Amino acid sequence: MKTKVTIQDIADSLQLSRITVSKVLNNSPNVSAETRALVLKKAQEMNYKYVNTAAYSNAMASGPQAKSFAFVMHMTPDAFHIGSGIITQLEQEIRTKGYSLTLHSITEEDIASLTLPPNLNKNQTEAIVCLELFQPDYSRLLCSLGIPVLFIDACIDFRSLNLDCSLLLMENRVSTHQMLAALCEKHHLTSMGFVGDNRHCISFSERYEAFFLTAAEYGVDTQSYNIIADDSNYSQDGWMTEQLQKKERLPQLFFCANDVLAQVLIHSLTELGLRVPEDVLVCGFDGLPSVNTPMNSLTTVHIPCKELGTCAAQLLFQKIQYPGSIPFTIYLDTQVHFRNSAP
Repeated sequence: MKTKVTIQDIADSLQLSRITVSKVLNNSPNVSAETRALVLKKAQEMNYKYVNTAAYSNAMASGPQAKSFAFVMHMTPDAFHIGSGIITQLEQEIRTKGYSLTLHSITEEDIASLTLPPNLNKNQTEAIVCLELFQPDYSRLLCSLGIPVLFIDACIDFRSLNLDCSLLLMENRVSTHQMLAALCEKHHLTSMGFVGDNRHCISFSERYEAFFLTAAEYGVDTQSYNIIADDSNYSQDGWMTEQLQKKERLPQLFFCANDVLAQVLIHSLTELGLRVPEDVLVCGFDGLPSVNTPMNSLTTVHIPCKELGTCAAQLLFQKIQYPGSIPFTIYLDTQVHFRNSAP
């Protein structure tokens, strides 16, 4: 299967010569502004890996105006990340109205220096969609550009920032309570633990609140079972296993703030010789296809990625049409899926 995009691929898709495309990508001056903008736009759409980003920005600034939405996130989503489904649906929605979608992944350095992505041209960007951007100062930066902005989830203090932008969230509290209440009743739970950074973002905070309230409702002990730490810790090799080993005893059930954490936790439990669900029940939140294989399917809450993409497009279309309209905060329904890890 061919995965790497070549100069010839770009040339063939535009019916241009390979030499012309090469000149553009190497920032040669002997190419018209219109052709330059066309090639660089196609190179970005095809995910060509060696585009001169400075050339792209300069060409798009001087070339023909193109309407686009920018999708900005703190990481590049793989095929199993919720961002992948949102991007696919969002692009389909905006294409019907003549817009294209540009993708921008920002780094820790960009956030620290408050630097915009190099190929984000605000003069040709009609709207911005943000995913997993949980830094207040960078949120302020994007909202200061004079472009309609929508956040899908946001930093925990987002509402106090009073930004002129809409917020799109998945429903967290009701579904978390529904899932945990059913498991408390079925398995007669007396102990549960929360895994995640409960101040990482609005969604994690709301899931933790629902976990805590459900535990209190059913008289379930959580005091010594939680694994709560800064989000950066969970990706460190062996860190989760060490946290489990420090505990005198483990709870009957772990609720993880998302499915990725659940994957890490299950791996660590297996390393310690423990079985899921026989020894410990595990549930998550997201509904990622990568963790719902027949061998090890996860009880989780499914996030409606397609609906998030559609709703994001509709809210931004409304803001473009009515610039003075007030920002919205909208929650989309989620659905509990009971599977093998916590039947």
